[in-house]
Amino acid sequence: MIMSPLAPGISFVGISRDQAKIRGLIAVICLLPLLALLIVSIALWDLLWVTIAVAVALVIGLFIMFVQVRAVFYTGYHETDEELLVCRGILFRKLDVVPYGRMQEVTVEDGPLMRHYGLAKITMETASSTTDTSIPGVRRDEADRLRRRLTELGSTKMEGL
Repeated sequence: MIMSPLAPGISFVGISRDQAKIRGLIAVICLLPLLALLIVSIALWDLLWVTIAVAVALVIGLFIMFVQVRAVFYTGYHETDEELLVCRGILFRKLDVVPYGRMQEVTVEDGPLMRHYGLAKITMETASSTTDTSIPGVRRDEADRLRRRLTELGSTKMEGL
């Protein structure tokens, strides 16, 4: 359970911790060329400014990787009778409120890494583009349950209009 300062008193269901592994793996794959460039610049080139620039880029990349991985532990969702709340973020916190009656499309998607860990990403589109949101790293069975529930609630609430 996750508590968000943006919604005091509400316990959010956290996403899978495996999402942190996926984000970490993607970041390492992205940072490997920078590390290789740093090693080559130290060993072969005699240009100090290139070495410093690559080292700074690598440190910034590592910081972004750390924040992205830690953000997984602050991402969650909460279902109410009228809306779905999604919280996320460490440095920049965000709380999305998606009313069921405004929901137009619910998409469940995954990729090779997400399939390997049995995860999926749920994307919810509404009539207003400002309330669109997504929940990454949800267990596949939970994602299917959420898709069915959100679709059913969206249809039910729209009939009342």
